[in-house]
Amino acid sequence: MGVSAVTVRAFTGGAGCGKTHMLMESLSAHLEATPLQSGQRVLALTFMHGSRRRLEERLAALPSLKGKTECTTLDSFAWRLFRRWRSLASFLGFVNIQPTEYERVCEAASALSQVKEVQGWVASTFPILVVDEAQDMTANRLGIVAGLANKLEVFVAADEFQCLSEELRPNPACGWLAQICDPEELVKPRRTNVDELLNAASAIRAGEPPKSKKLFVVAQTSNAPLAGAWVNSNLSWYGGGKSVAIITPTLGAFAKGALAWAAANKTKKGAGPYDVAWEQSEARAAAEYLATINLADQSDGPSIIAVLTAAGNARIARDVAEWLEIQRRTRAKLQFSKDEIVKSIEQSFSQRRQSRRSEVRGWKGMTVHGAKNREFDNVIVLWPAAIGGSDDQKRRLLYNAVTRAKERCVVLVQATAQMSRPPFA
Repeated sequence: MGVSAVTVRAFTGGAGCGKTHMLMESLSAHLEATPLQSGQRVLALTFMHGSRRRLEERLAALPSLKGKTECTTLDSFAWRLFRRWRSLASFLGFVNIQPTEYERVCEAASALSQVKEVQGWVASTFPILVVDEAQDMTANRLGIVAGLANKLEVFVAADEFQCLSEELRPNPACGWLAQICDPEELVKPRRTNVDELLNAASAIRAGEPPKSKKLFVVAQTSNAPLAGAWVNSNLSWYGGGKSVAIITPTLGAFAKGALAWAAANKTKKGAGPYDVAWEQSEARAAAEYLATINLADQSDGPSIIAVLTAAGNARIARDVAEWLEIQRRTRAKLQFSKDEIVKSIEQSFSQRRQSRRSEVRGWKGMTVHGAKNREFDNVIVLWPAAIGGSDDQKRRLLYNAVTRAKERCVVLVQATAQMSRPPFA
């Protein structure tokens, strides 16, 4: 991935050190010196949809960029690139690729991004590329960014330790950044000034046991009801008017049981019951919805709407109805395949999530992966007995969970034996 005449500004550092903040400051300074021309926009890419939504919000807050950004996932952009240059991709040997074959699409897009004509085509509309959470990029996704860096001004934020994929070690993106620029390492915490939280995060990152005190607490809760009681007690004491995240590495029996107990019971001191909504990815939410309906292989519009209306989600039924009406008016199309309707439903879920801004307050449950690049006043971590991966992987998971907290963090550990093993010892 050798490059020439590359302009890349990169920011690295631990969680909460302001990497995204510095991305915005550096981008603003560049735009002040080199304003966008008519018809030009800033392209912003991330790997996960959650990171994309948050980056979209940060870009929208810059007055100079109002209506001049396009924020999408790397996979979506890769498919767009592949569709536009499908003939060239075929010439390069990439044929018969479906949109759901994400890694193959990205491999083709990576190859296309090395071609000067493709780089120029992208740069004509997007002279600037912003990439957040770059440590999550696979080699093929990195190839897209590295190719476009020959022509575009690139702004990147990354932290190798926050990468949760064991397959990305050594990390391709961080290795590439070290080769082509001098990343600015940020060390001053911006998310919190609570010493106990800062010390715990530093210890976990260094492979040392975090110390349980008052504002950072590690407690052993051997079963789901006990963990649920801890959840309710903490929500009662510290959750009023605060943003609270209940985070777990995996939504298994321990986490589900704790949340179920919390939603159905009070503690001895009267805390609860508290029902905490669990966040889902667009793909998972769409898949669960699709599993509840029975679409025919071929159907007309009224039959499709009848099925969707019976499923009880009025918003999805309305979105699909609007799409069907557009197809009827513009293409005189009256019959639709099951695959077409599935794609329309998936698009509806994606659009609903894209348009919904993150709530500042409220209580939410999520996985560690879903919590990345976010912050909350208080965090409760549910640490189940069965967590796969190496000791290093477990430290990364705990680090990503703990560093979401601004004021207080409680870690509830299911198995007694875990208290004497990494990442707690």
